[in-house]
Amino acid sequence: VADILDLLADAHLKLCEGQGAELLWRDAGDKALTPADALEIYALKTSPAFEAALLSGLRLAGSVEEYVAPIQEYARQLGVAFQILNDLGDWRGDDHNKLLAAGDVTGGRPTVLWALALEGLNDADRAELKKISGGLIDHASVERIRQLYERAGVFARADQLVQDGRRAAQAVADAINPPELRRLLRYLIDTVLDGR
Repeated sequence: VADILDLLADAHLKLCEGQGAELLWRDAGDKALTPADALEIYALKTSPAFEAALLSGLRLAGSVEEYVAPIQEYARQLGVAFQILNDLGDWRGDDHNKLLAAGDVTGGRPTVLWALALEGLNDADRAELKKISGGLIDHASVERIRQLYERAGVFARADQLVQDGRRAAQAVADAINPPELRRLLRYLIDTVLDGR
């Protein structure tokens, strides 16, 4: 029980750290964000939930020492890929996400899409993107942000990041024993990443 409580407490601290980083960015004057920074926020605010759930279940079955490092890596890859899919759904629309496009931009949340746009745009387009997001976001603003994201190749790059995360999580799952745990980890990949 103490081990599981420690796992859950550690996960909760990481989740809070991730949410705190998101709030700090939202309230910052400069909306600079690198893809690496965005992915680290994602890892902190999403991955610990997967990690805690898996390690808690494993701890109920016995010792987890041999599983800690691979499950942490698996949870990181799965969590980050899940978060990127969530961001893509915010622009593409899906049944699991918000019904209105650009909710993350209008809500002032840091996303890897934003970071990829800042990285991929020229100075003038980058300045325009920051200016648009600093004002009232209406339908025309959302469409202009979409155009800038497309110009920077953001959606294709984000799709590739999801596939990279899926492959990395799959590689961890493929190396896990016993076979029952391996099947569970594969099932979670297919379920969480919607079979993509």
